[in-house]
Amino acid sequence: MSQEDDPLISIITVNWNGKKYLDELFSSLYGLNYPEKKLQIIMVDNNSNDDSIAFVEKRFPNVEIVPLKENLGYAGGNNEGLHRARGRYIALINNDCTADPDWLCEMLSIFKNSSDDARIGAVGSKVVFYWPYIPVQVISGSQGSTDKNRPWKDLRRLGVKISEARITGSGRDKYPRSVKKEWTTAEIKYTDGFYPPETDGKGRIFQWTQGDAVMAVPVFNSRKPTTLEFKVSSEISSNNLKIVIGEEILDEIKIGKRAKNIKLTIPVRTYDCCRDMINSCGVKINRSFYSRDRGYMSFDDGQYNRIEEIFAVSGSSFMMDRKMLEDTGYFDPYFFTYYEDIDLFWRARLRGWKHFFTPNALIRHHHCGSGQEWSYSFTYHVLLNRLLMIYKCGWLSVFLRSQASFAAAKVIHTTFYIGQLIRGRKIRRIDIGIRFKIFFKLLYLLPVFMGKRIKIR
Repeated sequence: MSQEDDPLISIITVNWNGKKYLDELFSSLYGLNYPEKKLQIIMVDNNSNDDSIAFVEKRFPNVEIVPLKENLGYAGGNNEGLHRARGRYIALINNDCTADPDWLCEMLSIFKNSSDDARIGAVGSKVVFYWPYIPVQVISGSQGSTDKNRPWKDLRRLGVKISEARITGSGRDKYPRSVKKEWTTAEIKYTDGFYPPETDGKGRIFQWTQGDAVMAVPVFNSRKPTTLEFKVSSEISSNNLKIVIGEEILDEIKIGKRAKNIKLTIPVRTYDCCRDMINSCGVKINRSFYSRDRGYMSFDDGQYNRIEEIFAVSGSSFMMDRKMLEDTGYFDPYFFTYYEDIDLFWRARLRGWKHFFTPNALIRHHHCGSGQEWSYSFTYHVLLNRLLMIYKCGWLSVFLRSQASFAAAKVIHTTFYIGQLIRGRKIRRIDIGIRFKIFFKLLYLLPVFMGKRIKIR
């Protein structure tokens, strides 16, 4: 097939104070295995104040820039880009991503190899975290909890308690400047064998292992050792802690109930164990209508290496058929950010469109490069937009059940929080106030969204 047969493709990215990521993003887009003259690359800038626009104008003069006077979020920003897109197909990519050279062609091939009546609306790519990760095994004995101060009877078997894990040392100063400024985008991840995070009386976060667990540590420089530090204590007064990478035992430590500072050097020779960690291989919806990224925070061992239909694609990187947008409409601007992509793809499914995932289109993603996970804004929009999405697209009985569950959770969390305050334990729970705010916000929004629900259902 000649280049003249290749369709025009519009690529849209929404930027808000993401200058530090833009050089890699646009360099990867202009390095795609696709004719540059058949690309329309658009950057919608959500009123950044970090000179993003000036940088792109100078470094990538062919990028079409859409400057906005206010931050319209992911939904509103992409809608502005969609209004200007001329392509037969439209790809969206987050500003903190870099694309594999075949990213665009692999998604396009799904559309081109299907018939028009297949009604493929969107194709999503495999999204992995930007840095490779090395699995660090934390192996210890475990026993039932003996802490009588907990407000509930703890039936878990507890191994070791880990907190304040971080990467330090002189090697850190050798890492790229962008890493030092945005350290939280490449945090250590607690994968297999860990219980959910908890906080102590001073609001410090910690996690218990179940005995054997895995910490995933990002590797920024393949030629330098990595220094890992963390605090560890045990439910058992005398416990043996073993740190293992691959088949190599890096350290064996005696620990007890008193926290001990651990400083561990991860040698370069163990980097053969490094693997990519999955951010998203498409989106699924569980029975409670919470969305989940398939494979999130699991190592990429080929478990998603097949093309398949999915409920929705990841909003960080995908391609759409313009016909789907014309039939379904754009993103709901009220959602601002989070769940706006699931809302769009659910609406499309209700109109007969299908969405597919291809593992051959690869994206590397810093993740939350322009925002902080579980910040006030993140928590507010995730909780509110999920309920609004269910109200718009789902069965009324599902919404009523979800709303009842949300109200019950509000009461339970508030009661627990007050109980902790009475016990003299101050814990950080930003979601308490947010849940009350959302409860009253819905009293106003549900009548407003009724028209949208009637139109969709």
